Amino acid sequence: MEILKVTESEHNVSNIVYLYGGLSEVLNGAARNFSAYNEGKRSVLEIEAAGGYGELIRGEIEDKISDVIAVNYKYNFFVGQVHPLGLNEIQRGILISALISADIDEDKKYIVKKVSSENEYAVDGLFNFRLSALKRKWENVLSYIPKTFSVEQLKDFIAFIMEEKAGTRVFADKGKVYDVHFRNMRRTLLTPRVYGDDKLLNEIILSGVGEAELLSPVSEAEEGYLKEYLGDKIILGKSYFCN
Repeated sequence: MEILKVTESEHNVSNIVYLYGGLSEVLNGAARNFSAYNEGKRSVLEIEAAGGYGELIRGEIEDKISDVIAVNYKYNFFVGQVHPLGLNEIQRGILISALISADIDEDKKYIVKKVSSENEYAVDGLFNFRLSALKRKWENVLSYIPKTFSVEQLKDFIAFIMEEKAGTRVFADKGKVYDVHFRNMRRTLLTPRVYGDDKLLNEIILSGVGEAELLSPVSEAEEGYLKEYLGDKIILGKSYFCN
């Protein structure tokens, strides 16, 4: 029996919740047991690996940890310093999602390279002590963000990012976003954009792809956000008209 652990500081327990949900979905059959608990001032996710699945589970853990750092830690890194004039609070959140999305694949690859494959992973320790180059990169990005940002500039920025990722797609169905393997993407759980009519828009942006296919109708308010910020990057699937 092999026990693998992921730990976080107790004030970041939401990251453990994200890891628990994502890993329990993709590791169905490869893990015997999942448990989440507090241990002193640490939040812990413990996974019991089924025989022979240790390396596979480590790979999935490291991928999900890279999500946590590339989205949650980056959001927190940016949120206190991104306050451009011209945007309201919802638009500022959309801008930060777009800034995260712009480099998310590269950030995740770098983070995974810096993870030491082991039986216990400390997410905050990895960020604090092994990712100094990534933090310098983020500081550099912040230095280029203009002090004034119009809504039209925000739309153009999102369009540019998605054009760079042309050919990649996610699927939105009943308020949830799925990747090409139809695994539920929950990256908004790593940001404050968990609720609200802009949630679906932010989830699609944070997915880091070039377009989204709607498989079922969305609310009028959600549709307004999608049309305004994503335009022709939204595709209506065949099933959209059958719901």
